Amino acid sequence: MQVLSATHKRLGQRIYQLRKDKEMTQEDLAFKVGVDRSYMGFVERGEKNATVKILARIASALKVSLSELFRSV
Repeated sequence: MQVLSATHKRLGQRIYQLRKDKEMTQEDLAFKVGVDRSYMGFVERGEKNATVKILARIASALKVSLSELFRSV
């Protein structure tokens, strides 16, 4: 498995927190983004390097802008 940076971990934690704030399950978010639930888990744990396209879909599903998604990352 590829080891990613602390930034990936912080971004994953940010996605996790936004998802929890919206009272969504990981499965709900994955469905809205169009990815597998396990992939979403990897992203939230900072274990996968999501593309900008996927990050934009995550932001859209969470109803936040990309800049809001990256806030405090």
